[in-house]
Amino acid sequence: MFVSKNAAIALALLIVSLATRAIFDKLLALSPDWTLVAHWAQAQSLYDLTAAVSLAGVGQGLAVFAARRGENENRLMRDGLMWGFVVSGVAAVALLAVAPTLNAAVGREVAPPGEAGALAIVAGLLATAPGLFGCYWQGRLQRGRMILLGLAGWAPLAIGGSGLFGAPDMKRLLWIQIATQSALALALAAPLLRERLAGAGPSWRDSPLRRYVLAGVSIGLMSPASTLWARAELAHRLSWDEVAQAQALWRTSEWVNGIAGGLIGLVFLPRMAAATSRLLFHRELERTWRVLCLPAALVYACLWATQGVVIPFLYSDHFLMSAAASALFLAGDTLRLASWVPLHGLFATERTNVVAVGEFLSQPLFALLLTVMPQSSLTIAGACYAFTYVVYLAFNAWCVFRVQGRYAPAAA
Repeated sequence: MFVSKNAAIALALLIVSLATRAIFDKLLALSPDWTLVAHWAQAQSLYDLTAAVSLAGVGQGLAVFAARRGENENRLMRDGLMWGFVVSGVAAVALLAVAPTLNAAVGREVAPPGEAGALAIVAGLLATAPGLFGCYWQGRLQRGRMILLGLAGWAPLAIGGSGLFGAPDMKRLLWIQIATQSALALALAAPLLRERLAGAGPSWRDSPLRRYVLAGVSIGLMSPASTLWARAELAHRLSWDEVAQAQALWRTSEWVNGIAGGLIGLVFLPRMAAATSRLLFHRELERTWRVLCLPAALVYACLWATQGVVIPFLYSDHFLMSAAASALFLAGDTLRLASWVPLHGLFATERTNVVAVGEFLSQPLFALLLTVMPQSSLTIAGACYAFTYVVYLAFNAWCVFRVQGRYAPAAA
């Protein structure tokens, strides 16, 4: 009963988050410049570059150790904030230095030009603290707090994009994001950081969370950067219209992989992290594949069959792509979801070096394939996407069953 109730609350959290984002995307799609959907996605990838270097590593470590309940709660959260601010702070400084000249250097519109790029980076840095609290609550199974955090983060953006204050504008939306994340960061992190900086307890540098830094830098850097490049490469070879179509399909697909993938992190990652033996851990892996990935594959097939209705409903007719291209992208998303199960298993058992290496076979491989292909179209891009996640799934599955990991200590 506890598990089903827990899963139901987690599902509600994911649906609220996806619905809020879908409303926001619909507002952008109905704006006079509907390619704003693609340009906003570029800005958010830059935002992710700054925040995800902490959330994809230190954040996952917080969820794992919070689920095991073997660490002092306040100390764990304070150490997570210190590591998170250090890692994301370094990333923000580096990006602020590089972003202004990046587009000219590579001959692509990789980063939003001018002030918009800087605002996206600052917003990502400020989002680190709320994001880390969300990861901690994920491990503690505190779903209600996560729902409130998600609503607090997205509601102001939805209001800003509603048209009540004029047509959606990139810079205005980014300033709203900065104000929102600043308020959340101050409210959540300030009390714990004051206590940490006062010198209470062991140094944050000795925290077990440091083992997750490398994986976070690898995923948090390579995945958003590769996505930025992939969109820029498609826009360079085709146009921003095609990029907007691909972005709309990815966003629509998030109703499947956002829910199923979110449940992996919210429900099954804590169970994997709490497994006290290799046998119990493998049972959790197999249960996750069976309960989430097989039904998701059927839903993806239904989404492909009904895309002529679903995409115009969520966006508009401008965002429809060919059936062959969408089939390949959705096949890739099916494989991507399946690959997340062993990926979370590697995080749960502290095999973070393997995670860091494997990340090069995910979005970076997709971006590389797009770049080296002699011809380009959305169908070719979809084939590259599907092939990428065949490779990534195979690598993660092999590592999770063959590489030795750490399991939770047995109860005394």
